[in-house]
Amino acid sequence: MPPRLILRDMWGKDSRGSGDRYFLYIAIPIAVVLMGIIIHDPAFLAQYTDYAAIYYRSHDRVLPGYPYIDYEFEYTPIIAALWLIASKTALYLSHLGYDPFASVVRSFYIINGFFYALYVYAIYKISEERRVPRALSMLSIASPSIIYYLFYNWDIVATLLMILGVYFFTKGRIYLSSLLLGLGSAVKIMPMFAVLSIFIAIMLREPRKALFFLLLSVLTAASPFLALLSIHPPGFFYFLSYHSQWYCENCFYILLTDNIYDQMLRSLSISLMLCTPIVYTIIAMVRRTGDPHRSSESGSMLVPLLSVTLSISFSYIYSPQMNIFLTPLYLFLKNNSKYILLAQDMLNTMIMVLWFHEKAISSFLNIESRGPWFRESPIQWIAFLRIVLIWILVLMAS
Repeated sequence: MPPRLILRDMWGKDSRGSGDRYFLYIAIPIAVVLMGIIIHDPAFLAQYTDYAAIYYRSHDRVLPGYPYIDYEFEYTPIIAALWLIASKTALYLSHLGYDPFASVVRSFYIINGFFYALYVYAIYKISEERRVPRALSMLSIASPSIIYYLFYNWDIVATLLMILGVYFFTKGRIYLSSLLLGLGSAVKIMPMFAVLSIFIAIMLREPRKALFFLLLSVLTAASPFLALLSIHPPGFFYFLSYHSQWYCENCFYILLTDNIYDQMLRSLSISLMLCTPIVYTIIAMVRRTGDPHRSSESGSMLVPLLSVTLSISFSYIYSPQMNIFLTPLYLFLKNNSKYILLAQDMLNTMIMVLWFHEKAISSFLNIESRGPWFRESPIQWIAFLRIVLIWILVLMAS
């Protein structure tokens, strides 16, 4: 078969054999997990993870202590609970003679691997229901960013809850959707932008139900933080202070300023993050009015997911692991937009692949760089280009 026909078959033709399903939803996820372990495990390539940053910053307190109370912890209470499971497991294993840091990391292989397995199952159900081409299903569970960042942070947890919440919204399970999206937002704020998008969609039909949906999502998201505030207020206020004072991390305005702590630009970023899902949803719904193709269930899922994607692109913190939130988009992209997302995904992966080699890259290009955080760095050129590709993707997919 000519290469052109092979590519056409891969991207556009659907195959539903049991062998294909086994390969796609079992063999490929196992390969993703193994590659993630090879990339990050101390016994192999030992690439940086946020687990390492927490452990080595307070290595003498992490295992015997408790997050927020015995050492500073900048992540959400649900992540603190997962971290506590991993650290106490590592403490037990260290008493048996195992390396404590390796035990923490490997505990998260199990924790994140569990949520990843649930994510793969959710993608399987959605793909089968909507007869998604197998290559797009594959990319949604084995994108470059998932391979590299699955065991880097905890974004897979929030992404799973987000895609389930959006899916149940399309099924009319409004309150279950609200709970799942609120829980996802309690893990990481990004699913809340899907909440805003869905709130607008429901508001135009059933205002009272929309208000209840929003209230339930917000209360679900806020509950773990209120619990932390009541149990240990200093931990809650440290969390707020830490994130409110963070710098422009790979963000869209990095090329506009030498001051990565610029307060005005950060305020602009927050405003755009909040406004984008609302404005985009209204525009998308107006365009879909009277168009049966645009009003399909896949379209209903696409709008909240693109709202989250746009909000991420305008965030003053766009850590590369956040691209995991974009991976469900592969299921709903048509024409050339899937290639745009794949290119964006590959650039995003290159950020951390090259991050610790920035000095050598800048020297080779004869650039005087202050480090990979600043606008003159080639790393930030890559980070900015992936954001531009998001904007192009949204225009093409809308």
